[in-house]
Amino acid sequence: MKLIAIDLDGTLLTAESKPSTEGLAAIRNILSGEDHKVTICTGRARFDVKGIIGEDLSIPIISSNGAAVHDERGRLLNETPIPHAIAAESINYLLEQDVYFEIFCPDDIYSPCGGEGKLQAEIDVLVSANPDIDADTLQAGVQTQFQQFGFRHIDDLREVVQAGSPIYKLLIFTYDDAKLDRIRDHFRDQPFVHTTAAAKHTLEIISTETDKGSALQFLASYYDIDMADTIVIGDSYNDISMFQIAGTKVAMGNAVEEVKRLSTLTTRSNNEHGVAYALNTLLDL
Repeated sequence: MKLIAIDLDGTLLTAESKPSTEGLAAIRNILSGEDHKVTICTGRARFDVKGIIGEDLSIPIISSNGAAVHDERGRLLNETPIPHAIAAESINYLLEQDVYFEIFCPDDIYSPCGGEGKLQAEIDVLVSANPDIDADTLQAGVQTQFQQFGFRHIDDLREVVQAGSPIYKLLIFTYDDAKLDRIRDHFRDQPFVHTTAAAKHTLEIISTETDKGSALQFLASYYDIDMADTIVIGDSYNDISMFQIAGTKVAMGNAVEEVKRLSTLTTRSNNEHGVAYALNTLLDL
């Protein structure tokens, strides 16, 4: 038996953040044979994944970049949240930076009230300074961000810390590159958290115990599957830890060069149903 781990954004999802129908069909076809297990391994929250792929597709899910691992029945197998005191410090720092960010918890994604307005203000500044910039593309990025399932808007994000819920990750979204670089530098080489990214204009803060590769190793061990019998399909920087340890690594045609350099095979792009092409044509399953 082999374990196949598939990323979502830039991989199973098209540029419009919609799941590839061909990709989902290929996954269902593999599962019908009962010879292999398939897991989604993503930076998104588990409830967001279920909203995207459908509640009827019962597969294990690695979510929040590996901070939570659930089996096909939805049972939590493992979690590696940010240490509570460190999460509180990080949230206070981000509030001081006046940047839009979200807090990922087991049952909700907390977003500040007025967050969309903050991002719109950034777009207005960029368009004012650069009239040739494609404002529609920037607007689409904001709309995609707010289409996630499980959003809860609150006035003060510090209330999440006070409630005591596990915090899986903090996701920053900003069109201010200088601000993003400053935040990245602040969290560089910290002992309890590190950063990763799955898309342009974003930065994710997670526990140093969290990454997709470690979560994949845990899940493979749980199902008694050797890492040599794991297959990963991905496209971005947060997939690198999977590509470093999996037996077979499939890079999307739209993948960043760092992922392609680690890959065993390269498939078509996410807009060309690259997951389906890999599962149906490239891999010896």
